[in-house]
Amino acid sequence: MPDDSEAPGKSDLARTVDLLWGIEAPRGTRGPRPGLSVEAITRAALEIADAEGIAALSMQKVAKLLGYTTMSIYNYVPGKEQLIELMLDAATPPPPVPAEGEDWRVSLERWAAATWELYRLHPWSLKVPTANPPLGPNQLAWFEAALAAIARSGLSGGDVMALGLYVLASVRGQAGLVLDLTGTRDATAPEFAEQMRRIVDSARFPVLHGITMAAPEQAYGTAAIQMDLDFGLRRLMDGVERYVERRVG
Repeated sequence: MPDDSEAPGKSDLARTVDLLWGIEAPRGTRGPRPGLSVEAITRAALEIADAEGIAALSMQKVAKLLGYTTMSIYNYVPGKEQLIELMLDAATPPPPVPAEGEDWRVSLERWAAATWELYRLHPWSLKVPTANPPLGPNQLAWFEAALAAIARSGLSGGDVMALGLYVLASVRGQAGLVLDLTGTRDATAPEFAEQMRRIVDSARFPVLHGITMAAPEQAYGTAAIQMDLDFGLRRLMDGVERYVERRVG
């Protein structure tokens, strides 16, 4: 567990940054264990979260997977909060690289699509509360790519940051909704459609009735949800582009 006698005055946030950037060395008094490292612990935690979800993650389970005691894990990572930050950064690959002369909107669209793919690969990350801005090198590089695309539009300063956060929050929100709706959704779509036929009448819900009754099973399946996501991302980019046109001309 964390040792309050070490690095007096250093905050938990500062210790997290040290871990993410490789500044803080392991705190064990007996020296490093063969095969045990911050990277190995992070990989094991990712394996658990990807397979079972973030709720299944614990320091004890990570230690068991690696074949060490829980106290050995604490010698490298002081707590679960820091471990999750390490996981988020390790799960983030290098960002998409824009082609030579690529339009800023194309770059931002590719970034948004790649961000959605990250959430699809690691859905547990959507269950992690956003307590701080990105702190790790990989996450910062990922966000920098979005800001760089927006900056090429001619915007600057606060506008670039505000739009970057807006696009990230929008993609995260849409991804969370889509991933919540998928999974067992295809299996339940026929039953859901049947119940909709019972309760959605054309007099009370004319628009909803017209949309859902045309092909109700397809309207609630995974394919339709993915189409909705793609549509939403395009409209999001439309809005960003219109804002740029008004600000930059």
